[in-house]
Amino acid sequence: MLEPGLGTPDPFVSMPAPSVKGRLFGGLFFFLALLCAGFSLYNSTHAAGLVGRHGTLTVERCWIDHGSRHHSDKTVCAGTFRADDGTTVDHEATITADRERGDRIPVQQTVSGYLATGFGEIWRWCAPFFLGWIVAALGIPFAATGIMPSRGQAVAVGRLIAGTRASAWMKRLVLGGAGGAALSLYLAWIF
Repeated sequence: MLEPGLGTPDPFVSMPAPSVKGRLFGGLFFFLALLCAGFSLYNSTHAAGLVGRHGTLTVERCWIDHGSRHHSDKTVCAGTFRADDGTTVDHEATITADRERGDRIPVQQTVSGYLATGFGEIWRWCAPFFLGWIVAALGIPFAATGIMPSRGQAVAVGRLIAGTRASAWMKRLVLGGAGGAALSLYLAWIF
């Protein structure tokens, strides 16, 4: 028998009763998955050139932006953005990229800045969509059982749905999400 208080629940302690709170907790994961999909869709459509204003950013200077304690450093380049249709010129355009002075980067103007365009960039922005599948899969046990787990009971709630259709969908979402994200990142790396 496992000792209570060591990170695993006592097997003889009953699970909490199903509640609306548990189903809402599962719904929170589904909402987070939708946010991942929306973030991915917004950025991938810009990277594909379907929305936004297309143009070229000519790099004039680059610097290393030192992140906070928990984030890594990134190279940011600034220069002049010129829209292909000639309607917009921005002399203070910035993009996160490791480029040399004088490089011309094809970009798409968004509401909040600029995104590089191209096949590899499209695939890079598809990865969060598939990661959203994994987030949705994590919410299935809670939405299906309605149980809001207390500390250390999340795994036990997952065991409650073993062998059900909810479990099968959870496995499909995890495998499909992991495979899709891996393929997206691989294609982004190649291109």
